[in-house]
Amino acid sequence: MAKTKTKKAVEKPAGMFWSRLSLKTRVTATSVIALALLLSVFVLGAVAFFRNDIQRSTDETLVQSARILSDTDPLTVRERLRAGDIPLPALPSDYYIAFLDPDGVLFVGFVSSAIGERPVPNLSEFKYLSVIALKGMPITADIAKGSGDKPQEWRMVALPLKDVKGSVVVAVPTTYEQVLLSQYRAIGLGFSALLLITIAAAVWLSVNFALKPLREVTTAADAVREGKLDSRLPQIEGQTEIAIINRSLNEMLDSIENSLKDRNRTVKRMKEFVADASHELRTPLVTLRGYAELYRKGAFKKKAEVDNAMSKIEAEALRMSSLVESLLALARLDNQGSLHITKTDVRKLIQTVTDNLRAAFPDLQITIANLNGKVLSEKLDWKIDESAMTQVLTNLLNNARVFAGEKPIEVSLGVRNQELVIEVIDHGPGIAKQLRGKVFERFYRSDNSRNRDAGGSGLGLAIAKSLVQAHGGRIVADETKGGGATFRVNLPN
Repeated sequence: MAKTKTKKAVEKPAGMFWSRLSLKTRVTATSVIALALLLSVFVLGAVAFFRNDIQRSTDETLVQSARILSDTDPLTVRERLRAGDIPLPALPSDYYIAFLDPDGVLFVGFVSSAIGERPVPNLSEFKYLSVIALKGMPITADIAKGSGDKPQEWRMVALPLKDVKGSVVVAVPTTYEQVLLSQYRAIGLGFSALLLITIAAAVWLSVNFALKPLREVTTAADAVREGKLDSRLPQIEGQTEIAIINRSLNEMLDSIENSLKDRNRTVKRMKEFVADASHELRTPLVTLRGYAELYRKGAFKKKAEVDNAMSKIEAEALRMSSLVESLLALARLDNQGSLHITKTDVRKLIQTVTDNLRAAFPDLQITIANLNGKVLSEKLDWKIDESAMTQVLTNLLNNARVFAGEKPIEVSLGVRNQELVIEVIDHGPGIAKQLRGKVFERFYRSDNSRNRDAGGSGLGLAIAKSLVQAHGGRIVADETKGGGATFRVNLPN
């Protein structure tokens, strides 16, 4: 027998529909529902209060009328009512007054109706003992004949007669009371509906305006997803929840943008480092390989030839070592290693660097002066990284030494516009104006300033620029009056 599988309908949770609604729809619906409940309670309470008030007024009228009529002779009541001798309270236009014998049989009855003939209550149950048991309490009776008929309620009070055995019943229909209460109810519900519509519109617009910053969050997120990392949320003043969220998200976007920029810079530097290293190491490696192959093939027959080849290999190895050290120095600078800033006597630092160079090159002529060309003897303290500035000065002075030849080198030091100014001045061939910005590029060489024959790696000035920029300063190449190059370093306080 084949088995039939019945697929059970998946019942969705009751809250799933509610959770799919937008926030402003839920807030508006919740507000309207809560207000509708409050207004319903208010309208029903007001109608109940009016009903009790109208019923209390009607009951007082009925009780007073029944008390007055219970002390009146039933046989003369008709003439006295017509003559106005009986001071009854102001009964409604519709009322019914009945005098009953002890068995509840109608003895005398009066009907007043504004709509012509009106059915009156059946008072056969109002026997004398039953009336006494009611103790004058008002009661409500429905005189409708069938269960499907419209209710026809009467409010009535029955009291025993004082002079004879019997009772009097005073009754009024509640039709007008029901009509009045229906009007109150219709007015209350109509006003409530109008109020609900107005408040629903106001809440919808208010929530829509309040949630506008959230839509801006979505717009900013879409822009960031499309690659526009500079997209930000509008700044909102104050300590509101939206203002705090906007500031937090902007700070997060700033952090993300900075992280991506740092990552891109790191990748770019790594590519530059690899390209620079492969380019610059290729020449000495080719030289080393060439001498090695010549030696292996027996091209060097004499000892002098071997010694010459070995000296060339040693020179190239030393140049490779210097090049690798410079590349590593630039790599460390690219990683933005923190500087160790201390208050340092810059004049003394320059003196130390020049003394070291004179020790290595005794014929080197270096003078230290202030910015006006006068001999500098007093100390000049400034907040710098001593080790980094030592390397900057060493590189600049070495560059000047190579290209100044036997001409003297001047170092000027002073403060101008609240900045430390250091100038390294030589009187060599100088640098063409169009090349002064390029000399700080890595591995850049020009025929009249830097070349391999002079033994430079093309990284000294690049390292100097990176170290100066790490201090927040700037370095430029300028022309020396009378010929030569001037390298000027400006460091902020």
